[in-house]
Amino acid sequence: MKYLTTILIFIIANLCFGQTKSNKEKFIELEADIRLGIWDKENSNKSIKIEVLSYDDIPRALDFRGTVIEALKWSDSMGENILIQTVTGHFTWKDYEDDSTDYMTQDKSELYIYLFQKSNGDDSYKRKWRVYDYIECFGVDRFTGFVPQATTITDLDNNGITEIALPYVLICRGGMDPGVMKIIMYEGTTKYALRGSTRIGCKTEHPYGGEYEPSDNLKKNKLFMDFLSKHWNRNKCEEGKYY
Repeated sequence: MKYLTTILIFIIANLCFGQTKSNKEKFIELEADIRLGIWDKENSNKSIKIEVLSYDDIPRALDFRGTVIEALKWSDSMGENILIQTVTGHFTWKDYEDDSTDYMTQDKSELYIYLFQKSNGDDSYKRKWRVYDYIECFGVDRFTGFVPQATTITDLDNNGITEIALPYVLICRGGMDPGVMKIIMYEGTTKYALRGSTRIGCKTEHPYGGEYEPSDNLKKNKLFMDFLSKHWNRNKCEEGKYY
């Protein structure tokens, strides 16, 4: 009887907790970083020496979430900088109603951008800022991530402090609506932004979407506004980039 009970427990445990074949394959194929070519070398400042870091090159003390899409390292007048761009992929989460135990199961995906800086004379890196964004989606087509070859490192005003422009998109649709597009730019800890939509059907007679609205401080900075407007127009078209 004891032997039969042991076998029964083993069978139930395997049915309840055993890994499926697809889950095992996902586990085996897990990687800490995915190289997708996010850095835009052509429109970054050629005089800034920028190094692409592998996952193993990222200092272990840096605290960040997600799978690394791009990690870049360079120096400016503020010190040594490490930029890390990550995504989480899609996962399920419980969306609770206000003041209730009732919830709906939703699909969600997130992205993160971190700047770590080791100031001149310091021994360790400190986080200067973080960008976080996400989308909740039950759509057929979905994407949360960065525009390919579009992250730029520049010094447009030649003040020794680099500007970091970070275009990304959030798409959730079952039809033909444009996705959300944003370009977040930092100079030091000052944040500028263009926020709008992707453009669909760019090669057709009737494209639509692609409009943007600048942040108030960007409207007052013609140099940055001109650069980001051109950068937006270079990258606004979807044209099969994301799925």
